[in-house]
Amino acid sequence: MKTTNKITLLLTALIGISISSCKKDQFVELNTNPALLEVITPEQQFMNSTVNMHGDRFEYYYDNFRAIMPWMQMLTPLAGNSTTFIADAANFRNVRYGNFYPKVGGNLTDMEQLIKKMSAEEQAKRVYQLEIGRIVKAYYAFYVSDVSGSIAYTDAFMFRYGGTVTPKYTTQEALFDLLDTQLKNSVTILSATQPVPQTSLGTNDLFYQGVVANWIKVANSTRLRMAMRLMKRDPAKMRTKILDILSAPGGLINSASDSWVFRAGANFADGGDWSPQNLRAPKQTVDFMYTNADPRIRFFYQENSFTQTNFNLAKAQNKVPSTAVFDARRFYGVPSSPDASSSASFANFFNNISISVVNSTGQTVNQTMDSLSFIQPRLWAAGENGSKGINAFPLITYADVCFMRAELAARNITTESAEDWYNKGVAASISFYDDMANKAQIVDRLNALSYVALTATEIPDYMAKADIKYDPARGLDQIISQAYINFFKQPNEAWSLYKRTGMPNSTTVLKLEKIMASGTEQVIPRRASLPFPAPTNLNYQNIVDAYKIMQADPDFGVGSTDITGRVWWDKK
Repeated sequence: MKTTNKITLLLTALIGISISSCKKDQFVELNTNPALLEVITPEQQFMNSTVNMHGDRFEYYYDNFRAIMPWMQMLTPLAGNSTTFIADAANFRNVRYGNFYPKVGGNLTDMEQLIKKMSAEEQAKRVYQLEIGRIVKAYYAFYVSDVSGSIAYTDAFMFRYGGTVTPKYTTQEALFDLLDTQLKNSVTILSATQPVPQTSLGTNDLFYQGVVANWIKVANSTRLRMAMRLMKRDPAKMRTKILDILSAPGGLINSASDSWVFRAGANFADGGDWSPQNLRAPKQTVDFMYTNADPRIRFFYQENSFTQTNFNLAKAQNKVPSTAVFDARRFYGVPSSPDASSSASFANFFNNISISVVNSTGQTVNQTMDSLSFIQPRLWAAGENGSKGINAFPLITYADVCFMRAELAARNITTESAEDWYNKGVAASISFYDDMANKAQIVDRLNALSYVALTATEIPDYMAKADIKYDPARGLDQIISQAYINFFKQPNEAWSLYKRTGMPNSTTVLKLEKIMASGTEQVIPRRASLPFPAPTNLNYQNIVDAYKIMQADPDFGVGSTDITGRVWWDKK
């Protein structure tokens, strides 16, 4: 058995114990009852924090499936997007903000405080633990600020330890510098040999089992992602940081086994709000992937119902014209533009028919024939319909890092080979999703297992296609288009990529649509709606002060709730 398979099985067992068994109530209480902090260990609180980063089903149902992914043309509802799908700010609930306060940031602060209460001897054994916790806290603070702008950070989470209940907000500009320094310091400490043997996080580290070298790579890779957000706001500063990061000790995530991915058993995400069941595949991406024989198409989406057998039955039962010709293509998506999906030219795709078929028990039943593809539900909810598959939640993968390095080279910020990193990124992305689809036990429309393994020739064949083979004249375009496809399981990064680069768009290699509703081009949202606090809010003044500072930037929009406004890094 491969090492990665051993780790996956171990993580599945751990998640099953900590989340899905009879101990679930104890887990919840440990996260909500301050009195129990005397009996919980730093290692346990670290595990609780990392589980909380991924454990809120509402983030997937509202923020991903109902907001970011439709906005970014990554899926549509069953009948296509409505004319108001962008204007409905309530779709994006910014669940990550509520997770940070207190379920992630609070628990990681608890971890740090628990260590500080130990004897000097014990503290000396947990230097690495402390820094790994700080890396995770910095990453999630960046993730929250990415769509919220200024947040409470420096003196947040400390009330139960004698701190303030009214923490001041840190501007995004200052926060990015603070987090970068913090991550760099963590790398320095983790790279140094400590005078006493360190107590490992061990099985409480659901990512890397306490392997310090991997956490160094995560810290450096997080710095890289964060630095690239500066591209429009301060390109000179970005360049300086990038060159510093590339020379940092320990390096970046540099292989599939280094990838920062949270894996959990089937019962962690088992359908319901976790699942994109009955959400459609997007036409533009499906067309691009189908035309270029992208192997990921069968991992991302389900084929339509028109098998050759079903088509023949439909003909025999006079449900389609006798002159109809079978279409071997089984992947079709829905336009993201409401006007396009409701047009007469596309309307026939929504006209399903019903045929009579004999099922596995010998009964004759009606089966609906749908010509459009769905999102593969088990890629998002591996426990869908009783599956025993493995869920995967990528944070920063090897493919992500390859595409970042390719883009930086294409922009002449580094002297590396853009083509080399692009090729590595495409191959790594395809292999990553092949592995994910296999472990998730993906299915067809009738819930029969449908995983078909990647063959040895598919990647080189794909890389030889005219739109895929690297062309320096349009290399940046190709890199961004492939990064966008790669971010299928990281909708926030697809959104951030679009905000940072303006790509993909209607003129790129992967051509997305102009979103038209009732003849009017729609403006894509760019940040979270920030609710104005009630006067009774204990931190009212600090929140209002933070909003005033953000609103001084004309790009912020017309008030805190303007989702078409921009946070600091997203400069026009």
